[in-house]
Amino acid sequence: MKRVFALALIVGFAFAAGALAAGKGVATAASELKWTDSAAMKGAQQSLLWGDPAKGAYGTFKKIPAGTALGMHTHAHDQKAILISGTLEFNFEGEAKKELGAGSYVSIPGGAPHDATCKAGADCVYFEESVGAADFKPVTKK
Repeated sequence: MKRVFALALIVGFAFAAGALAAGKGVATAASELKWTDSAAMKGAQQSLLWGDPAKGAYGTFKKIPAGTALGMHTHAHDQKAILISGTLEFNFEGEAKKELGAGSYVSIPGGAPHDATCKAGADCVYFEESVGAADFKPVTKK
């Protein structure tokens, strides 16, 4: 219960930061989230909270189908993510894989190669925030 409460506080602070930057308050129930298909990944969805991932800074919930492997990739900008549900197997290049469950946090520096797989059994839902536009650059082996 403490873990869920801590997660709610973290997400609440993230919402508050976005709302304050916009100059107004925001309260959104989970049932009010509008999920749209991701253009970048077949089967994935997102629910935008603020900003515009195509142009700059943003905050969004993302949902990846169970069993989806993203492969080693990078992003141009720093990203921060908090896993809400599901189990994500994650690692930075050259490091051991970690199983991340609900409440886990990841901070990914821009340009840092990393890999993620949503384990079978349940879709992975996470909150993601970035200071710049979203992108996905697969790392090719040399």
